[in-house]
Amino acid sequence: MIKFLKNKIGNDFETFSEQRKGSLNNLDKFFIILTVVLCALLYLPLLGNFFMIDPWENHYSHVAWETLEKNSFAKLWFQNSNKFWSKPPLLFWMLMPFYKFNISEFSGRLPVAIFSILTLAGFYILLTRLISRRSAIISTFVLMLSPQYFMLSRQIMVDLPFVALNTIAMLCMAVYYFGNIGENEKIFKKIPRSDFYLYLFYFFEGWAFLAKGLLSILIPGISLFIFMVFTRNFGYFFAWRHLKKHLIGALIYLAVIMPWFGYMCASEGKNFFDTFIIYHHFKRTTGEIHKPNDLYTLYVRILGYALFPWSAFIPAALYNFLTKKDEDNEKIKKLFFFSSFIGPFLFFSFSSTKFYHYIAPVVPFLAIFLGIYIEKLWIARWTLAIKVEALISIFLVAAIGRDIGDKHTLFLHLVTFYNTRNVHVTASWEITIISVFTIFCLVILSMIFSGFMQKKGFYALFTLSAVFMVYYFAVPLPEISKYYSLKPHVEAYLKDSPERAPIADYYKWLRKSAGFWLKNEITFLQMDKEKNVIRFFDKPGVQYVILRDPDKKRFESLMKRINKRTIVIYSGAKNSLLKVYGKGHERDISKSSDYIVQNLPENLIKSNVIFDNVIKLEGFSIDSGNLIEREGKYFAKEGTTIGITLYFRSIADKINKDYDVFLHNEGNNKDKRTKGDGNMADGTYPTDFWKKGEIVKHPIKIKIPNGSQNNYYTSYTGLYQEEYRANITNKDEVKESDNRAEILKIYLDR
Repeated sequence: MIKFLKNKIGNDFETFSEQRKGSLNNLDKFFIILTVVLCALLYLPLLGNFFMIDPWENHYSHVAWETLEKNSFAKLWFQNSNKFWSKPPLLFWMLMPFYKFNISEFSGRLPVAIFSILTLAGFYILLTRLISRRSAIISTFVLMLSPQYFMLSRQIMVDLPFVALNTIAMLCMAVYYFGNIGENEKIFKKIPRSDFYLYLFYFFEGWAFLAKGLLSILIPGISLFIFMVFTRNFGYFFAWRHLKKHLIGALIYLAVIMPWFGYMCASEGKNFFDTFIIYHHFKRTTGEIHKPNDLYTLYVRILGYALFPWSAFIPAALYNFLTKKDEDNEKIKKLFFFSSFIGPFLFFSFSSTKFYHYIAPVVPFLAIFLGIYIEKLWIARWTLAIKVEALISIFLVAAIGRDIGDKHTLFLHLVTFYNTRNVHVTASWEITIISVFTIFCLVILSMIFSGFMQKKGFYALFTLSAVFMVYYFAVPLPEISKYYSLKPHVEAYLKDSPERAPIADYYKWLRKSAGFWLKNEITFLQMDKEKNVIRFFDKPGVQYVILRDPDKKRFESLMKRINKRTIVIYSGAKNSLLKVYGKGHERDISKSSDYIVQNLPENLIKSNVIFDNVIKLEGFSIDSGNLIEREGKYFAKEGTTIGITLYFRSIADKINKDYDVFLHNEGNNKDKRTKGDGNMADGTYPTDFWKKGEIVKHPIKIKIPNGSQNNYYTSYTGLYQEEYRANITNKDEVKESDNRAEILKIYLDR
């Protein structure tokens, strides 16, 4: 390998142990190409080899598909609502061009994998400005082969784009402070090259905000603060020569985020800000949102899995990194790297929400420590101290490997919410993990006792790590993924019911994969709401349900109450698809005659809103004298209730959903919002009984609160079934917002 490089690279090979001071040379270009090629060979094959993992892969794919379906871009859609405000848009923008042509596991993961490959190339390029090329390429390979980074690079999640952008940004800041750049080096003939790296920091962190929000400020902010505390020098930020550049950088940051964030704030107002910033950032951190928590030491254990087997060297790498005697500038640079690791580590460790993947931003910086340490092992004479460190690494990899061997789903747990599911062990798993551990130990021992193996051993370790990760994605993960997806159940349903009979998911919490693969054509029925469950199935004909096997007995007992029987169509991964059939209880629709009308009233105010291409809201009539019309506007006193009647017409031969009606009454100053829901036609005539052409009226009341700060209220109405809101299919022809038809504007008569 070395001789080959010398022949191909020429004199540039002599810079292998040096830090880059100028442009990329031939050796750098070779390593960049090598990184991209090897990473592509590892990351791109088998991308579609396993099902999308619940909850996030299916959930985020659903958002990307639905946003694309609605021809939207800035506003993200989920379940017929454009108020998906828990995440910023970058990941979904990445997915949408690929989903435009094909929706599959491969096409969804491909943009994330490509993003990761380009990041690793940038990781190497920036590191060469800060450490030797040898350390830079070793660090890049360690990161490439770290299980958590490997997993995130093949998952449809917001975390990889954020981790990648934040890492590149932090390295840009490090180059600004510590890169060996001449004062006369300019970009665009005006901007000093070192300053340009600081501006790049803010540019990339701006995109990191579009990936995962305020973490793009918190993580670098905490890291920089800790760095200044360590160095006892706050001038790195507050000294005018730095501060003025940070202020320019802040403008660059705002220029990146404001086209989206500013538009959303202007369009959706305080409600968006409170939901996206306050609720999904601060309340998540403080634990007010019910999310998993654990001991503050959790991430010490998780990092052992996240960097396996390289994690066995972490204690020695950190010790050598922090204790090695260096020149002052090198010491300060080390403190910056260490602060970039310890800052987010402490933040996430003491946060009240602890997902396993939250710790991923520290993995690249641990890879840097490991790269520098492995370079030392590569070139140094192995003293007794180094041999002791190597022996300790054997014991550490044994301890970590034991956990991974006992629980073969641990690597998947690094990227999923569900880390307690029992999954059958792949037959080859135990043999493989024992083999990996044994080979690792033998290689380390050979390096201790043989100078010949001192360098060649690392080739073996990198090859071993690559083979192990490829094995994991080729063999265990496809089997494991069956327990994290309902796609097989959906496929069985589509095969058994080509006419798409009504289907429900009977569960405590909405499972994302069924909703995504059925494109919203599924009803979520919560187990503890028996009345709604019975209502869905208590009708003639066939329905389907997906449920967990332990819930089957309870569900079947409910069906017996309404003379329904079940048969298993598909069973797998502790979930089953059941066909539900039988007469059910005969619905008493005798009172529905009071709500079925032959003609629309003369005083109808037309709306002409079409929901799901099956029901048309013809309009409404005003039934209460509390509403006064003046000069084409409607006025009402505070504290009054206004009665109106909505008139719906069936425009389809068959309506599969049993829709309810909602009404939202919102003030112009967002004060004292009122709402009301009700069963269609007061529950006397469910929509799945309607015949084409029938007109059905539905009375509803609008309440005007006392003492509000509003000048007027806008009343919106729409249809829904459980968690699903009906789509307005003629949006261009009517006034609507978030699939709610605007029917009336009421001014306060003060």
